[in-house]
Formats: sequence, structure tokens, C-alpha cells
Amino acid sequence: YRKQFKMPTYHSSFNEAKGQEVCGAMVLPVKTKVKGPAPPAPGDKIDVIDEALDFFRANVLHRNFQSQGPADLVLCYLTVWIGELIRDASKKADKKSAQQTVTQKSMSTSFAIPGDSSFCLAGFFKAPSGRKDSDLFRSYFRQIREETQLRLFDKIFNEDGSKNKWWFQFAKKSFMNVQRT
Repeated sequence: YRKQFKMPTYHSSFNEAKGQEVCGAMVLPVKTKVKGPAPPAPGDKIDVIDEALDFFRANVLHRNFQSQGPADLVLCYLTVWIGELIRDASKKADKKSAQQTVTQKSMSTSFAIPGDSSFCLAGFFKAPSGRKDSDLFRSYFRQIREETQLRLFDKIFNEDGSKNKWWFQFAKKSFMNVQRT
């Protein structure tokens, strides 16, 4: 007889925060120098990107995710995004070429948003109610995609430029079997 251990799913601590929402997701404050609509977060506090990076290795192993609020949608999106960045970086021989590839991808403004048939998390997000919502969603998520990529590279590559095996082992994992952002 073996007792089954169920790994917990981590949720955002910002689910109770008040603020602007877009497509059901909260526009949360972020510590960043990347331009965009996110309100600035205090430098000494954690933000949703810190949470996504900290929770990634536990959450990516789950096939189901029960959203507990609008900040969880941002966390969910970033978990899929981090997985995609790690997969892309794992295909490159060195840190420099990996960084070029994912930087270009993160700065792109042509990515699927809720309401698009190719949006990978359509069951979680509401479609934008108009042009203003779609512009805000695209702008906010481009900003946090770019900031996430910047922070991620400090974690997935060692100081000597070699790949950090503790992160790259997740290159083949996909959160909720979702592979595209």
C-alpha cells in the first residue's frame, strides 16, 4: 500500500487585488522598465512575474488548473509562456543565440489574444469587448511577456552561459497540455 501524494497547484496571491481587468484577467503592477500599461510595482515586493517564475516548476506538472481569480489567469498565461521560452531556448546551442530568438519572440506584437481561434487558453479568458480591450490586452501581455523573458534568462542559464539543468528538464513539459501562446 502506497499513499498517493498530490502536488499542490500554486495560485496567485494577487487574486483579491482590486484594479483594472481585461478579458477577465487582472492588469497587475509589475517591476519593470519595459514600457506598457502595467502600473509600477514596488521594487521590494514580489509581483506576478516573480510568482510565475517561482511556481513554474510545480505548476507545469499539472494537467488541470482551477482559476481562483483574475490574477490566476495572468499566472496561467505566464506559466504557458515560460514553458514556451524554455522549449525555444533548449533548441539553441548557446545562451546568445537562445536569447536572440526568445527576445525577438517576446517583443512581437503579433500573438494570439482571447477571441482568436489560435489562442491557447480560450477556455479561461473572455473575448475582448472591443478594440480598446484587445489593444489593452495585447499591450499588457506584450509587456509582461518581455519582462518575463528578461528575468527568466537569469535563471535558466548559469553564470558561465551553460544551461541550467534544473530548468531545462522542463522543456518537454507542457502546462495543461498547452503548447502555444
